Amino acid sequence: MRAVIIGAGVGGLTTAALLARAGLEVVVLEHHTYPGGTAGTFFHRGFRFDAGATLLAGFDEAGVFTRLERALGVQFPVRQLRPGETLMEVWLPEGRVVPRPVGRGFELEAQTEAFGPKVKPFWRWQARRAEALWRLAPGLPFPPADGRELWGLLQTGLRRTRWAELPGLLADLARPAVAHTPDDPLFRRFLDAQLLIAAQAEARRTYALFAAAALDLPHRGAVLPLGGMGVVAETLAEAVRKHGGQVLYRHRAERLRVAEGRVRAVEIALGGRRRGEREVLEAEVFVANLTPPDLAALLPGPQAAPPADGWGAFTLYAALPEAALPPGAPYRQWAGEGPWVFVSLSAPGDPRRGPPGYRAVSVSVHTPLAEWQGLDRESYQAKKARWQAWLAGQVERLIPGFQEAALFLLGATPHTFAFYTRRKEGWVGGYPQVHPLRTLSPKTPFPNLFRVGETVFPGQSVPAVAMGGERVAALVLSRLGASATPVPSLASSMRP
Repeated sequence: MRAVIIGAGVGGLTTAALLARAGLEVVVLEHHTYPGGTAGTFFHRGFRFDAGATLLAGFDEAGVFTRLERALGVQFPVRQLRPGETLMEVWLPEGRVVPRPVGRGFELEAQTEAFGPKVKPFWRWQARRAEALWRLAPGLPFPPADGRELWGLLQTGLRRTRWAELPGLLADLARPAVAHTPDDPLFRRFLDAQLLIAAQAEARRTYALFAAAALDLPHRGAVLPLGGMGVVAETLAEAVRKHGGQVLYRHRAERLRVAEGRVRAVEIALGGRRRGEREVLEAEVFVANLTPPDLAALLPGPQAAPPADGWGAFTLYAALPEAALPPGAPYRQWAGEGPWVFVSLSAPGDPRRGPPGYRAVSVSVHTPLAEWQGLDRESYQAKKARWQAWLAGQVERLIPGFQEAALFLLGATPHTFAFYTRRKEGWVGGYPQVHPLRTLSPKTPFPNLFRVGETVFPGQSVPAVAMGGERVAALVLSRLGASATPVPSLASSMRP
């Protein structure tokens, strides 16, 4: 039984590795030269930069990556952050800097010091809701893809829900996070900055249950990836190969062949030294680690576009001497005047990120996709230059002397993400979590085609897409009856 996974993002690779371990013949197709997609790490002038995602959690005892290490027999190269260690610092108006330490007790102490005792009820509510959600999260398929998942959802809810919590959980599906906050503009701006990273929407729009889980990530096994975020995808790709699967780079899926209501094969365009060649790969199961518009582009029928409220990113990559960096947390966020800016620094002394004495820096800010559409080349280059100059100026607020100390500056727009990650219009981050039905089911109109990634529940963040990969692997195996039948070799079913 062959399964083809289109896209070597973290969700697709998680699915691929678990299916390979179960005995399926697995082939992962990736158009780029390295895995990870927007959670990948690329080389430039001797440094490794995180393309998009930089925050990593899920390494607590019950975390998804701890489960995957046990199931797949691999080890992710990370440094676990200790309780009390500061993960992030947030700059607010009036010069206030709020730390986010690891551990809820430490966080509550830091929040109380920054905003006063009025925020304690909010963080106690957040801790209760997050704990309830983490009890439910393993095996929580939402929305259900079939009757088996529906039954699993009901069983999980009945077994793990404390009935006294149920009214509050249901209410928080419908009300925004801001309903639980005190009337403090600075605290709400702090929450807006945090939720825009994890939920793609501010506190007044993010539904409260998702917000509670998103705000809890620093306390769910937060780590620093050694070598950059891309080591997660690289380790998962190794796991695919370890269990007999293949990860094929420079293999771009161009079209899915459909017959009699099922996907039968994928047409592939090759790159590199085989640029211009075409092949067709047949399989019984297909998994698309693609956004809905990008999956629609491979299928007959109507095409799709990113949501009107979907975001792009403008990202700036730089290399700085260690001596030019003021002491502080590895993640720093500007939430003062103007748009929020997020700065990620490589771990101190990480030899895989760059030469000794230097740190790799990734800086990102949200940008509306519409702003980058319909530009001619000259207008695009001028707009990119303006954004890069503005963003570099914003970083100066966090790292004085940034532009003068940087060895180089490299900018990326939504067009850049569209080119390298093949995401339509450069849409990143998934759907803004404004209501619980925003994320999709893995099912598609074809019974042997599944989707995975940040648009599938539980949604955004690297651990979330890995959990989605676990879910899709279980769904595929349940559809197959957890059996795997050998098929002819890859070479015999791959043809021009």
